[in-house]
Amino acid sequence: MRNASTKVLSAIMAIVLPICIFFTEVTSVRIYAADDPYTALSKATTVYNGVDYKAEYNPLYYYLNYADLRAAFGADPNKLVEHYATFGKKEKRVADRLIGDSTESIVPTGEKDVIIIPKTKHDNGGMTYDQEIQARNIAKQIAEAIDNAADAGNTSGSSKKSSKKKNIKDVEKVAYAAGIVKAYCDQGTYTTKGKIYRTAYGVFIGGEYSCAGATRALGLILDYLGISWVHKNINSWEDQWCQVIVDGKEGYGDGIYAMAGYGKHPNEGGEEKDAVSYAKIRYKFDVATEKPKLTR
Repeated sequence: MRNASTKVLSAIMAIVLPICIFFTEVTSVRIYAADDPYTALSKATTVYNGVDYKAEYNPLYYYLNYADLRAAFGADPNKLVEHYATFGKKEKRVADRLIGDSTESIVPTGEKDVIIIPKTKHDNGGMTYDQEIQARNIAKQIAEAIDNAADAGNTSGSSKKSSKKKNIKDVEKVAYAAGIVKAYCDQGTYTTKGKIYRTAYGVFIGGEYSCAGATRALGLILDYLGISWVHKNINSWEDQWCQVIVDGKEGYGDGIYAMAGYGKHPNEGGEEKDAVSYAKIRYKFDVATEKPKLTR
């Protein structure tokens, strides 16, 4: 089983590595992909008019805490720090932590802009600020690799071989992403102890996982694929998975079992025989790693 999972992860990384993920240590990662607003704001300036407000001001937290700032300035780091220095401090706005209770929307996703998703639907499992940045970077790059492979498959030539790779559906993207998550899990250790087993960081970097962590890791990838999801059975001791909307239908994605499907999860009465497994649809994405033919 370990040898099989190693081969799967190697095949996956053949797609993902060209987007430049380099693991320097088990707990650190250097990223060369273009930043999305979430990551960009985490590294944004804290200086205005020569004064550094970093002891009291976090650009990302300030952005997430106030919908009026998001509407007015978007993810413009210079406008945000200017507003804090000029008005925010006087208005006693909070910029050094996330505010709100468990029902407020504080979890960001998206590419061109940061969408705020209710915490009651998603949470990050207790990741630290730095852990979430690292996990999101990996999830984003995996999603980009899946989208690129899907685009290549959907526009492949008219030959008999390549025609099988057309019409890649969202449910198949979810199944492929679930296979990637399972491959990461298979390289780690299953546990329900500690601080990271419930997180995407544990799956992608920390080498520890559970069904909760696998669900959150898959969910981060789905965020960047633009696929809506809800964490099923969140914060419970039951099996957990991503409940999704794919191809206009209700569905599910399960990172523990490397599968997705329309309708209900098999644990809720759905038909396991109808599941779309990573193994079944992997060939559709292989076009991304095919070497171009030599031309003379």
